[in-house]
Amino acid sequence: MQLKVKRLTDTAVLPVKAHPTDAGLDICADEDITINAGETVTVSTGLSIAIPEGYYGRLKGRSGLTAKTLLRVQEGTIDASYRGEIKVICELRALTARKEPGRWTVIMRSGGYSIKKGKRIAQLIIQPLPTVDVVEVDEMDDTDRGDGGFGSTGV
Repeated sequence: MQLKVKRLTDTAVLPVKAHPTDAGLDICADEDITINAGETVTVSTGLSIAIPEGYYGRLKGRSGLTAKTLLRVQEGTIDASYRGEIKVICELRALTARKEPGRWTVIMRSGGYSIKKGKRIAQLIIQPLPTVDVVEVDEMDDTDRGDGGFGSTGV
């Protein structure tokens, strides 16, 4: 499969896999931006992509960045027909909790997190998209789970 990519700026970095067997292509910021605690922003990538018909793109956070910082990438969906600039939705967590012996401590963060142009901030995963026909029915079949949800099997 080919993924056609257009640079919208001279500084945009093409998506690339760090290792040939990686699921995601690294996506880089194309702007310098500081995100303040509790703030949600969209970060420019300077890229437009053409996802083949029958597929869609998922933008996800990079695991190392998520594990080691309070920056969170909100998952995004890129439809095959979209040709605008890819932007990454990022937020900086304002609260975190730390377990101390016998209790949890909530820590309020202030300040910001700086993203520099060229920094890898997300990953793009291309996935197949099945054709789905919606069929209205009068009754649903029974299952072991039934209507149990939202922690019905434990937290």
